[in-house]
Amino acid sequence: MNIKEAKIQIENAIRSYLLKDEYGDYLIPLEKQRPVFLMGPPGIGKTAIMDQIAQEMQVNLVSYAMTHQTRESAIGQPMIVEKNFIGKDVKVSESTMSEVIANIYETMEETGIKEGILFLDEINCVDQSIAPMMLQFLQYKIFGKHQIPEGWVVTTAGNPPEFNHAVTDFDIATLDRLKKVDCVADFNCWKEFALKAQVHTAIITYLTEFPDHFYGIDSTESGKQSFVTARAWEDMSDMMLLHEEGGVPVDLILIEQYIQNHDIAVDFNDFYNYFCEVKEAYHIEDIIAGNASAEIKEMAKSAGKEEKAILLDVLTAEASGAMQYSREMTRLLEQILPLLQDSVERLAEGFSNREIFSQHILRRQRELEKKITARVISASKKKVERWVIHHLENYLDATTQARDNRRAILTVMQMYDENVNKAKAITQSAVDIFFNTIRFVIEVYGIGNELLTVFNNLSINSNSAKFIETYGFEDYMCNPGGPEPQADYSRFDQFKINFTVEEPQQRFRRGM
Repeated sequence: MNIKEAKIQIENAIRSYLLKDEYGDYLIPLEKQRPVFLMGPPGIGKTAIMDQIAQEMQVNLVSYAMTHQTRESAIGQPMIVEKNFIGKDVKVSESTMSEVIANIYETMEETGIKEGILFLDEINCVDQSIAPMMLQFLQYKIFGKHQIPEGWVVTTAGNPPEFNHAVTDFDIATLDRLKKVDCVADFNCWKEFALKAQVHTAIITYLTEFPDHFYGIDSTESGKQSFVTARAWEDMSDMMLLHEEGGVPVDLILIEQYIQNHDIAVDFNDFYNYFCEVKEAYHIEDIIAGNASAEIKEMAKSAGKEEKAILLDVLTAEASGAMQYSREMTRLLEQILPLLQDSVERLAEGFSNREIFSQHILRRQRELEKKITARVISASKKKVERWVIHHLENYLDATTQARDNRRAILTVMQMYDENVNKAKAITQSAVDIFFNTIRFVIEVYGIGNELLTVFNNLSINSNSAKFIETYGFEDYMCNPGGPEPQADYSRFDQFKINFTVEEPQQRFRRGM
């Protein structure tokens, strides 16, 4: 199965393990919960899906690479303690709490979340000093004398022997205590993730054209391994985007630091240079603004297969990026609205603006830190949380400059209305880019495979798919070429619940 299918299997297992009866006891006791053993080649996203599951289920995640664990860190440091047995004092050897178990309890204390996932990576590469105790741990969830707390599910991962010479094959007794899930590298599955994560368009286009270059590990005649992984493409994308933003060239030297297959690295380098030429030649900013010249349209009509693929993917990326930005701004409004409503109520009651906004800021910061520690927040949601805190700081600064609470309330109203209008303008821009892209494709290529390619990529990307559903363009995508529907902005009605409500202002005036 691919990594997406594997994720579903693992998530189903964890949800089942955390089910309770009417008395609050887990339906499957801890010792009967078979740890999941996710077996698959390196760099395909095994660790990433554990993060995603923890985020979706809102439980803690504690991860350990077992290749780095010593006997002492796994079962604890040896120590001598005094005990009394049948009236006789004796000294006995025990161990301190395992570092692994202690980390679980520390995480629970820091986050306030009692349930979680203990993820042990490279489980089939453990040090020989730990191997004898792994069988006991996998069945009874005990390291040393300490058991992991109830509500914590053990998941593990490992690489097949052909990818890692340090792998030790598990015997039947060990395997019979695991819930084994095998997964393989799958480009189509990864592409869905890559579109949502805004992986560099050049990488997505290249691998769509050459899916065999997505993943591979080979040995050369000298015995040296030549490889390329999903993780390498993703990590290289981050660096490419930063290089482009900073004006630093993306060249073969950089590419070979990630793509450790020389032939594929050279091929991608040539493709990337061509990609940049095509992107510049088509004046993409004019197309998405609806100002494509006749010359550009003629050039697009006569474009070859590779050039056309680059053009369509770049246009799709521009549209989906604008849609994602709109969704993030909408989430910002959803998060900050109740905070501002509360702030206005308290300002009307005479509380200090500094006290009100400082409390909101500190509370959000603490909650964000807990979520980061628990690893239950995605990068996108973390970005929105940072925005919320930043905007609250802006409200604090602006209301501090107001001479009294009445003016502070008016300042909050004005700033909030500006935020709503900005979010609506960003959404309108995304709608315009979407329709300008569709118009261009239809005018140049008609309603055919090219338009289908754009629609497929927008549908695969969950961010753009949700945007299209929210603003009522699904029917249009099924029957393009007809009248373009008006965007449904009813979603913004929820943000019209602003601070012109009379009650707090009347209370404020009565208090004057």
